Amino acid sequence: MSHSERIDWSQLWYPGPRRVFTDAELARAGGEQPSRTLTVVVAINLAIWAQMLLQAAPPEVTARLTAFLAGLAVAALTQARALWRRPTRRALLRRTLAVLGVFQLIVLGIMWRTEDPVQRYWLLYAGAASLLLCNVGFWFVTVFRAQQIASRLRELDERDRAVAMAHQLAAAQIQPHFLFNSLAALQHWVQQKDDRAAPMLASLTGFLRATLPLFDRGSLRLGDEADAVQRYLEVMRLRLGERLRASVRIDPAAADAMLPPGVLLTLVENAIEHGVLPSLSGAELAVQARVEGGMLTLEVSDTGPGLAADASDGVGLANNRTRLRQACGEAATLTLRDGPLGGCMATVSIPYRAAPPGPAADAQSVDAIQATLPAT
Repeated sequence: MSHSERIDWSQLWYPGPRRVFTDAELARAGGEQPSRTLTVVVAINLAIWAQMLLQAAPPEVTARLTAFLAGLAVAALTQARALWRRPTRRALLRRTLAVLGVFQLIVLGIMWRTEDPVQRYWLLYAGAASLLLCNVGFWFVTVFRAQQIASRLRELDERDRAVAMAHQLAAAQIQPHFLFNSLAALQHWVQQKDDRAAPMLASLTGFLRATLPLFDRGSLRLGDEADAVQRYLEVMRLRLGERLRASVRIDPAAADAMLPPGVLLTLVENAIEHGVLPSLSGAELAVQARVEGGMLTLEVSDTGPGLAADASDGVGLANNRTRLRQACGEAATLTLRDGPLGGCMATVSIPYRAAPPGPAADAQSVDAIQATLPAT
């Protein structure tokens, strides 16, 4: 018999969830107050229970029974809220023992102050049944809330793992064949003493320096990623020569926008692979970013062969959509369509969120982002 199938006999004398949640876990799970739906459902059931007792009880005990049930309801709901905020076995046990102690006091009071056997019977019966209901309710609240917290934490852990995996997949989009081909070209130029070797080495080094730490962050400035894109295009421009004609235009406000890492770089890589490389005469590639109406818009267009039938099914674009949805929900969109001058245009739209205050961006870097790539 596996550990998960063993009977926990301690639940007979020490019921409740075995897991004790830390303050950080409780804060992360949220929901410190029960939902309105659960509160209303509990209130309706308590009202039905009280009405049944009052209807069945003799008229002479109605007043005392009503006062008892009202006081019990207030005390029970207060303690149930405390259990909701921190659902532990110890807290449940303390309240269970407290209920038993209250019941003993009620029994003594009824036996001392009530001489009529009929009234005594109904008061004892109503008190015992109501306090038993309290204990069952406390147990339900504790177990339900503990399971809810554990489920929420699992959901958040799965989301974090999905985000981490998406970041890893995005990092993998720095295509190995791009690096190998660039290094092969660099090696050939060095052996041939080609003047392009030194610029290639500088651009490739700058690209790696800009991209290797890129995916360790949950989000980054668009200006920082645009610098990595600029380095990538410099390398590809050296390799492809006049076949690649590229420009990058990032508005100053857009440069400070925060977005998931790798989104822009993946779109540019996709445009190079599907728009520039298949064309023997090359193609123009344009990157633009602007802020309008509280939304950040990224556009990557090319004048290559056009939109392929399966363009939206690529791994890179799928990763982009996943990370955008995780970061911004349904407010984020990524669309592909035919470009106005032929080729393909990819457009990303997400809510604008400015980067936190920090050191000002290097003016030279900002100027470089606004410029068209120079020819070699």
